[in-house]
Amino acid sequence: MSTALTVSLIILVFVIIAAIVAVTIYLVKFLMELCLLTKSLNETTEIVNKDLQPILTEFKDTMKSVNAIARNADTQVAALRKFVSAVIGFVSVFAGKFKFLSGSFMKGFLAAFNLFRKK
Repeated sequence: MSTALTVSLIILVFVIIAAIVAVTIYLVKFLMELCLLTKSLNETTEIVNKDLQPILTEFKDTMKSVNAIARNADTQVAALRKFVSAVIGFVSVFAGKFKFLSGSFMKGFLAAFNLFRKK
């Protein structure tokens, strides 16, 4: 019985050694493929970077010009807002004083309009 046990243990040792060799070969091959993959990815990212660089600089210039246009429009809107508020303030000062004229003016205008419209 000990001979059979010894033979089976020797076979088990050889099978374990073969498995370790197979796993080692697989890991070496896997690492080589992984190295090739990383090189390929590095080349791809370099190509994409070279292609995107001009697009990004053009986009940056475009955004600068759009920003300048927006700032110019903002300043013009602010100036228009100041002008309109000044005009409204000026009109409101005189509108309070001429309120009584606005009612009578409209009545007179409508009376004249009705007079000419009938003829």
